[in-house]
Amino acid sequence: MLNSSQDILFYTLAICAIMLTAFTCWILYYIIAVIRNAYDMTKSIKKKIDALDDILKTIKINLNNAANYVGLVVTGIDKIVNYVQNKKSTEPKKDSKKK
Repeated sequence: MLNSSQDILFYTLAICAIMLTAFTCWILYYIIAVIRNAYDMTKSIKKKIDALDDILKTIKINLNNAANYVGLVVTGIDKIVNYVQNKKSTEPKKDSKKK
């Protein structure tokens, strides 16, 4: 089985090669796991950013629509106030004391 020191060297080199291969596979497994987790995390962050972008676009559209109607509302309120003031100024004043 072990006839010379060269046989011991070959057995030692074979064991070292097996250990190096196992260690390399173990390291590659963890590197791949870290990369997969980073990919999943960036995918999740992208989904959240897209959802936030959709929300902000919706808010912007709603604010623009509301801004379009604010002018009409202000004009309507102004006309109502002017009408009430004109109505009050044209009404005859009544005496609070009746004789």
